[in-house]
Amino acid sequence: MNRKRLFLSIALGFLIMVSDGLVLILVNRIYLPQHPPHWLIGLLFYFDAWPVTIMQYLFPSLRKGPSLLAVATGAVIEVAVLSAIVYALLSWCARRQARA
Repeated sequence: MNRKRLFLSIALGFLIMVSDGLVLILVNRIYLPQHPPHWLIGLLFYFDAWPVTIMQYLFPSLRKGPSLLAVATGAVIEVAVLSAIVYALLSWCARRQARA
């Protein structure tokens, strides 16, 4: 396991997660007088929030909505999954360049 590649993949995974949130804000601002299409907002929102929907069942809240522990755990899982995908892609590119 390459440490430099690992740290780069963690940073890129976090950047992907943050940039998806910024795109969600931008889409809402573009459609500001009306509401944006539900399919587009759902796609952008659930790209980041799918772990939170799972963690809500493990860490229930007394009020409506997810608990803080569910949100924090979901964010860590999201960064870990995105980092693993980016690490796999970077490893694949490095192996391909090594063969050439």
